[in-house]
Amino acid sequence: MNYLKYGRASCILLLLISCVVLNGCMKEQDSPATETNHALSLQNDDKTISYSKKLDTLVKKLHIVNDENMDSDVRQNKLQNFTQDLNLLLNEPESVGMKDGELVEKFDNNLTILTKSFSLKSGQLNVRVMNYRAPKTVTGTIGDKYTFIQWWSTKRLVHAQMIEDGGPELTTDFVVRDSDQGIQLWLGGYVSIYHPDPVFVDLWELSGQKWTEKGINVGKMKLPNAWELNKDMNEPIILESRQHDSIGIEVLDHGDGFFINSDDSEQNLIIEFSKSGEVRIDSEYSTALNTHSEPQSYEFIQEKYSENGIVIRYPQISKLKDIAKQKYLNQILKTEALEGLQDYADSNSGVHVEIDYEIKRQSERFLSVQYTGIHYVKDAAYPTHMFYTTNLDMKQVSRIRLRDLVKIEKPFIELIKSGKITAVQPEQQGLIGDFTKDDLIKLLTNADVTKGSLAEVEMESFSYFTNDSLGVSVPMAHVVGDHAEYEIRFAQIPENIRQNEELWSELSSVEDQSVSTVGGEKLDTDQYEVEESQSFQTTLEGFGKVRFVSTYGYPEGLRKFFFFLLDDQGHILYSFPEFYGNHEWVARFGGVEAVAFKDVNKDGLKDVVVIANVDNGIHGPGRVDEFPMAEIYFQKKNKTFTTLPALDQALNDQEHNQTVKDVIQYVSEQRIIVN
Repeated sequence: MNYLKYGRASCILLLLISCVVLNGCMKEQDSPATETNHALSLQNDDKTISYSKKLDTLVKKLHIVNDENMDSDVRQNKLQNFTQDLNLLLNEPESVGMKDGELVEKFDNNLTILTKSFSLKSGQLNVRVMNYRAPKTVTGTIGDKYTFIQWWSTKRLVHAQMIEDGGPELTTDFVVRDSDQGIQLWLGGYVSIYHPDPVFVDLWELSGQKWTEKGINVGKMKLPNAWELNKDMNEPIILESRQHDSIGIEVLDHGDGFFINSDDSEQNLIIEFSKSGEVRIDSEYSTALNTHSEPQSYEFIQEKYSENGIVIRYPQISKLKDIAKQKYLNQILKTEALEGLQDYADSNSGVHVEIDYEIKRQSERFLSVQYTGIHYVKDAAYPTHMFYTTNLDMKQVSRIRLRDLVKIEKPFIELIKSGKITAVQPEQQGLIGDFTKDDLIKLLTNADVTKGSLAEVEMESFSYFTNDSLGVSVPMAHVVGDHAEYEIRFAQIPENIRQNEELWSELSSVEDQSVSTVGGEKLDTDQYEVEESQSFQTTLEGFGKVRFVSTYGYPEGLRKFFFFLLDDQGHILYSFPEFYGNHEWVARFGGVEAVAFKDVNKDGLKDVVVIANVDNGIHGPGRVDEFPMAEIYFQKKNKTFTTLPALDQALNDQEHNQTVKDVIQYVSEQRIIVN
């Protein structure tokens, strides 16, 4: 029994020793280095999973930002989170492992990305420029973009920075170089989202681990006459063609600047950057431009008076060869623009005035400037809308008044009341008939003679001229706009009414572009119902005197809006592009609420603004009540009109479509170039 007991004990002891030895062997196999590598592997797995999760979370936030069914405050908050988190994500090394196309696809094509690699003195530098444009239904504007710069020398040293928060510029190309100041980043691209015009060039310098925007020295930059440089914004500089041509921008082959080209092959620029940071135009191109472009005798700069609640912008002439003449003309412009301010020298007067200007005609002989704005006195029931003009004879260095051009007598008044004169705002067409002939003679005889105060200006009449028409402005009751402007083509003013043959010989030198004799087929009134109350006689630069008609057609049995220009025989001169509200909605009968003819984008050509009511065409359950849709038809130089779908969507989604004033005010805040 004892032997058996001792035998069992010996077996147990041997088993324990074996386990201890085996355990020791296992520990010897797990060296410290092995343990460290294993731990790092686990950490890397965790980090990879973390980055992947962050990326997916960021994409989900973008989906919320883009979801128009979500609450606007929620979307706005997610937009802020998205841009901040995207910047953080781009600082992580894993982000550079994804190619540009993969990132763009991951974010549902909401990003534009361009990556380049540069060999610098300090070694290889990789740079990625990323643009993100926020939905206009969230930001309330059509130009909000966000620009990010990501850079790395190795995949362990990755940095990112958001350099543009809500600005309009869209970077399309860039270049990095070593300079005396350090590493510099030159960005180039477009300012407008509608049209590749104008372009911008921006300079950033790397200091430590941060890019800082720098001003560009344009002191040595001499532009040909066909180009314009925006010097008000030195960071970045903005270049555009005076002819409003489409222009493009790309990096030069040698990488020290940009090549900027326009529709006209001779209107190209090479912008090069010297080591000292100066900017210059390649002399070969500059000489070619100066040889082929027609020189302009004078240009304009904008001046602003701002004091005691009064803001008035007015033009000043520059680059006129005769300096003495330029000085005298500028004094006239300034005096006329600021007429009557002495009445409001007291800062406690409670007066608010804001006035801007528009050049109606600029030529070697004539300059016509139109001023519009508001005048408001504290505790008054409403502001009044102001209108006045300045017309200059550049040759004689003097003002031109209406009575210098026409005889303010019975024949001229009868011409005005005959209907040949056209209201700039169609709804004011019939108001000129409320004046008696004697009233008009008295009013127009004193046109363009200001009496010295802003309050009196509101009760005066003025004249102006365009390339093909004479315009007059007369005071009106506040309820109908405070003033009304009417235009008549020079060709329609008989010689027996004209004054000063010398002025008229140059005033009428612009070719009459009326196309009223070029009519095509007549408007088929069986196919289109004309809404007479929203059809008007008007004058358009590319067409002359025409009739704009609002109509309803019935494609596929659904009522839609259609708009035409007709000659005086009813022939179709032009069919407008499809109305924005036709795409998904049905026209209400009697739905055209307003039509206006105004140079909305200030390119010298009148555009057409239309507001019309639409619904879903359902009667009964599922019906959507009528609501307004606005459309702007922008006139082009080639005698056509175009629309801008992005602008249409923004205009209507943000409900800036209730009145013509709403439309024009919103669009005036955008930079729109179609010519």
